[in-house]
Amino acid sequence: MRFGDRLKQERVKRELTQKEVAGHLNVSRQTISSWETENSYPDIDSLIAISDYYQISLDVLLKEDVGMKEYLKKQEVLDWIKPVRIGAVTIDFVFLGSLLFVHHAGIAGALLLLVALINLLVLMRINRLVEELTGKSKLERWPNNRKLVWPLVIILSVIAIISWYFNRQTAGEIIPVTMGLWLGVLLIEAVYWSRRRRGTL
Repeated sequence: MRFGDRLKQERVKRELTQKEVAGHLNVSRQTISSWETENSYPDIDSLIAISDYYQISLDVLLKEDVGMKEYLKKQEVLDWIKPVRIGAVTIDFVFLGSLLFVHHAGIAGALLLLVALINLLVLMRINRLVEELTGKSKLERWPNNRKLVWPLVIILSVIAIISWYFNRQTAGEIIPVTMGLWLGVLLIEAVYWSRRRRGTL
């Protein structure tokens, strides 16, 4: 029996509503509905909670359900990718900082630029893999990404203002980058909210 059908069968057998089950598992009613229709799957912690609540072994819950097994494998890959992705983003910001505050010339500058470009390509490949695994586009993942992006843009803006006050020459390099980031983030926000209003996201 498929995972969603088994969940629904157990709930109906106990004469419970989706709202009652949701309250016990600390999720929304829509989440329970989504699990039962297999539009989404629970994470490991929720899966254990379901197993305890319905008194069904994890083996029985997962048996013969290809969709759930695939979901768990994808989650495992996403968990493995996460630190690699954070490392790649960190390298880009270190490069950006060194570009803005340290003057690089000659072979050292060219090598640094090459490393940054290779790292950017790696990051793009990682993002594409995440997109394929989650089935969500970059725009659909924006609410999670904005938690990291907005603070970084604000920090960079503060650095730009401080550098403009103390060293106009450094500010001449950092201010255009900061303005470009602001423009990019505001464009993403505008497209995101526009698509949300139209219901295409």
